[in-house]
Amino acid sequence: MRSSSTKQVAENNRGLNGRFFTLRSRLYNALALGLRNDEGGRRWCCTDVETQRHVVRSIDAFLDCISSDTSQHPLVKESLADIIPALGTTLIQKNEAVMKLASKVFVRMISVVPSTILESLVLDVVHPVSSSLSSCHESVVISCATALNLILSSLSSKKEKEVWKILEETETIDNLIHHIRSSGSKPAEFFLETISLLSKILWRFPSSRFGVWNNTALMEVVASLMHEPILSVKASVLQLYSTIALCSNGAEKILNSGNSNSLLQMMVECMNGSNPNYLQLAGFTLAECFSVSEKGRLKMVESYCEPLVKAIVNGLSLHSHSGKLTKEQMSLIKVSCCVSKIICWPGKHHMYFWKLGIESVLVKLLLDDLHIKKLSQFFLSSEDFSTMARDCLSANFLLVIKPHVWDILGGLAAHCAEDFNANMLQNEFYLNILITCACLGFVDSLRSTRQSCRNAVHEPVSRAVLLMIYSPSKYISSMAKSILSGMLKPNAKEDIKYLLNTLNASSSSLSSGVNIVSDNLQVINLISLACYSGLPQYRRYVIKNQGIKILLSFIQKLSSSNHVHGEGLNNNTSKSLHYCDHNMKICCYGCEEDWEGEESFLVFGLLGLAELVHHVGSVKGNNVDWFELTESEMISEVEKICINSCASGSRCYGAYLLSYFGVYGFPSKLGNRIGNVLSGDEDEHKHTNLRLILANQEHVNVHGVIVSVGCPSLLPSEGKTIGRKEIRLSSHVNHQALLKLLEYVYSGHLKAEDEVVKRLKTLAKHCNLQPLLQLLCRNRPKWRTHAPSFDLTPALGPNGSHFSDIVLEAKGNTYEGWMCETCSVSHPHLHAHKAILCASCEHMRALLCSGMQESHSESIKVDLGWEALVRLVNWFYSGKLRPKPKYGCLWHNLNEKEKLDEVIPYVELYCLSDSWLLEELHKECSRVIGSCLDSVKMAIKIIQIGADCFQWDLVELAAKFIAPSYHHLRNSGELLQLDEQLVDIVRVASVRLTQRVHHL
Repeated sequence: MRSSSTKQVAENNRGLNGRFFTLRSRLYNALALGLRNDEGGRRWCCTDVETQRHVVRSIDAFLDCISSDTSQHPLVKESLADIIPALGTTLIQKNEAVMKLASKVFVRMISVVPSTILESLVLDVVHPVSSSLSSCHESVVISCATALNLILSSLSSKKEKEVWKILEETETIDNLIHHIRSSGSKPAEFFLETISLLSKILWRFPSSRFGVWNNTALMEVVASLMHEPILSVKASVLQLYSTIALCSNGAEKILNSGNSNSLLQMMVECMNGSNPNYLQLAGFTLAECFSVSEKGRLKMVESYCEPLVKAIVNGLSLHSHSGKLTKEQMSLIKVSCCVSKIICWPGKHHMYFWKLGIESVLVKLLLDDLHIKKLSQFFLSSEDFSTMARDCLSANFLLVIKPHVWDILGGLAAHCAEDFNANMLQNEFYLNILITCACLGFVDSLRSTRQSCRNAVHEPVSRAVLLMIYSPSKYISSMAKSILSGMLKPNAKEDIKYLLNTLNASSSSLSSGVNIVSDNLQVINLISLACYSGLPQYRRYVIKNQGIKILLSFIQKLSSSNHVHGEGLNNNTSKSLHYCDHNMKICCYGCEEDWEGEESFLVFGLLGLAELVHHVGSVKGNNVDWFELTESEMISEVEKICINSCASGSRCYGAYLLSYFGVYGFPSKLGNRIGNVLSGDEDEHKHTNLRLILANQEHVNVHGVIVSVGCPSLLPSEGKTIGRKEIRLSSHVNHQALLKLLEYVYSGHLKAEDEVVKRLKTLAKHCNLQPLLQLLCRNRPKWRTHAPSFDLTPALGPNGSHFSDIVLEAKGNTYEGWMCETCSVSHPHLHAHKAILCASCEHMRALLCSGMQESHSESIKVDLGWEALVRLVNWFYSGKLRPKPKYGCLWHNLNEKEKLDEVIPYVELYCLSDSWLLEELHKECSRVIGSCLDSVKMAIKIIQIGADCFQWDLVELAAKFIAPSYHHLRNSGELLQLDEQLVDIVRVASVRLTQRVHHL
């Protein structure tokens, strides 16, 4: 009888046969030939080629006996810990014959052994394999690239940093670039494996992208490969371009290149359904990356609209042409959904989607064929139809696709033409199914929020219903309202009370400083209330229950709680595309979701409020208890949103809401300043140089530069002269309407009584001022359109130079590469306009209107370098600091001096804005400098500059940055370049930081 220990051994070795133990014994006999003793213990080290070959073959033979059943065995894991060091050491010995053999065995080992087993040893694999990519032997490079590809495909996020460090140390990117550039005479497999690995690295590690897209020689080689007939090569090229386009700067480089049209053409051709799935997937992936940015979307739609839409619809229809979907086909449908989100933005592409029967495609993505057949076989009442549709919708069919379907449906509804109707559909019944199912989903989401079910899936369907209710198409809007109203009827009053009570409570939370913008339930509540506000049957009940008052309170407190969207600088944080199921680490992209995300709280709130105000009756003198504020105070609150928000969504609906109070346009700080010029004192009026004369000989003196930018239609296209000029206007132009139009031109908004609006509409239409005309007609803003900004910078170009009456000169007489487009003067200067400078800056006003020497001079020297002067003037003309500092990979790849050179103009402006009392500019410069501080050396330099200019706030800002490193800097002597007073400021900042940390 066997002992218990013998039984235990037999149990542990279950699944292992005699061959396994024989080959393992031979393996260890071979490994023993290279084991050496050193200070760290026994390690494998052998330079004898025959021994190396013997060991590699023994490893290869041992891998033969590893199966999926035995791979998890402790003996296998133990053996791998001995195999990998020996195989790695052999590989880096650089013997060609052994390297070829060892690299192939590495590929085999990674293919055979599960990634979970290799995870603890992955760094020991990556180092020798990546080091060997410098080899000049084709087969070695191919095998090592294949091995690394396999490793990166299954690499856990825990090991990413360590793996990237190894790839940097072994110069993997540089080696791959070298191989790709010299791959012309090598076999296709060589190119495919190296470019595939490079793509995988760019996909995983955003910081690697700059060195690739910035390599002009490499990009030329890749561009030349677009014309290769081999499909796998085309797919690899598209794959590489996709990973480059994950970086905003890389995508812009591609789109601006001379071969961008050829690339887009190849991309769309590869997306065609006649190609293999892998090639279609490569094309769709690149299109998806391009669709992240506005420039990418526009270029795709403008260049290849119809074939692009056709490819997308074919991709979405893939499931209807096959039985069970493969993993690759499912990936293709998902990425097709992601690319189809171009529907969510304005453009000419929507008509093609309808033309190709998108409603039928979406139904087949939402419901299986059996349920569609059931719905289409019976003529049911609306209630029975809804009941059956609910059953169909609950079926477990392509669940991950449903949120995409709602986004696409909402985008289509939002951008429908006003005259869109059933005759433009291939199948009206399918659209009815879609709207019914969406309304059912909306009702479910509303019920879920009442039960506090935090399900993010509900937001897309709720948003889709909202966009259908407010669709420009009366056909879609009326159908959605009719279907939804019937479904909501049983519980409508309870729903409305719940929504209003919840928002009221949220207002209190905002007052107490609680952040609610990440709460998905609150977004759905706002959408739901906006939907109820759009349904005539329930709108009155919302108003009766103080809906206007509650929404106003919520919006006011939300906007005053600093939740308004702003612009970030030097933000290189990787993030995932918001609408995709798979993670794509995009970098260097600014936030473009100004109609979604945190901004959606204001957008949906303003939308619902505007709809209530629109239908409550006459604004003035209404007896409804709106709010504690007076009408003027209420206008002021909404204007603040328009002024302080950088996001188009909030500004568009804020302006739309203001139109119901007789205010038309987009208020802004700069517009308010420039607007004072029109109604200003004698100093402002003496800078006028145009006289607009009406038919009745009434006239208005205006500033040609402002009118030429804000309303060029008022000026004749021919004959531009310097000095005062008289322009006679048509007899149809009304004096009062003209004054109001000029109010808009000068400030970006106007206030007008109803009797003037009619005449103003005609004038705005004639002058092609579409944004103003839309507001005068009180047309609801188009979804995701850009709100116009008040910007006079076009006046700084050649077209505005003939209105220039002052020249601003930078300090210093030379600037490399500088040239004036207007005159032949060689030193850096700008042709500006006294009217704008005086309105934007009290210091300039005093200088130019004082009667002193400067007010009679044709030029003024400003104590700024050229870069800082450009930004100052851009601030005067646009209210924004332009150009912005470099950001993302462009910033991180600058050296210390280059970074400091980027920041110095803002430091100069910071100092100047303090002495010129430009408070807003002072704050903005401080924000920019703070966002750019990323090194001790830069901070120390700024401390010194700040002290020299007596800008102690700037000194404090830089001191706080280096406070955590104070003790190290003091001990290392790096603070010796500062005097004792400045060092003491850094010390105090360090002490405060320590106290704050201890307090927390």
